[in-house]
Amino acid sequence: MRTKRLWLVGALLAGAVALGAAQEETLQVVIHAFGQGQAGNGEWVELLVVGTGPGSTVDLRGWVFRDHQGLDRGGVYLTFTDHPVWAEVRAGTLIVFYNAGDRPNLPPHFPDDDLAPDDFLLVLPAVTGDHFVLAQWAGLGNTGDSLVLLAAEGQLVDGLSYADRSGQLPQIPNVGRGQAAGYVGTSVVGVNDPALWVVGRDAPGGSNPGEPNSEENRAWIERLRSAAQE
Repeated sequence: MRTKRLWLVGALLAGAVALGAAQEETLQVVIHAFGQGQAGNGEWVELLVVGTGPGSTVDLRGWVFRDHQGLDRGGVYLTFTDHPVWAEVRAGTLIVFYNAGDRPNLPPHFPDDDLAPDDFLLVLPAVTGDHFVLAQWAGLGNTGDSLVLLAAEGQLVDGLSYADRSGQLPQIPNVGRGQAAGYVGTSVVGVNDPALWVVGRDAPGGSNPGEPNSEENRAWIERLRSAAQE
């Protein structure tokens, strides 16, 4: 089943990404934050599971995350495996994955690996193994890029562009070397509003890997988690 699923994703990927922002986003999971690390390729990406609201779950098996260069030289391209942890990921869960090949250049406040979703947090190295099939991780663009999240059948789930890249909404300012960006909104309604994205240093006080990005953002995440905690 895993082989068939990955083949199907590969077959649909080019067409789905080519459609880009012309596709309606499902927003079951949103790109919540990402950072370029302190230097080099110490990048990380954070996703927030939204589902259909509090108490819901999302099946991430076979999903694909990539950037504009993900099928070419220099990009990021990984697939979620059929691991049981991905079968029913609860709304309110933050998923953080990072360039395991350059961990020393991650920001100093980057969280430790967390492989158990009980605390609504997963922090995982982007390597081929139990959780991902990694085609490559050679960095996010420092002068612009587009990030894309696709469901197993190729549907566009969420995307964004920054600086000199376009094709995914929102279009936010550059997130260059040593910087990070985070969504500070309170629902999926504003996720494509560039005014609700904050760009700052990928350092304490400027980025929040594994944490909400503002107090208002925290309240939204806690609401998503509330039904599961009752």
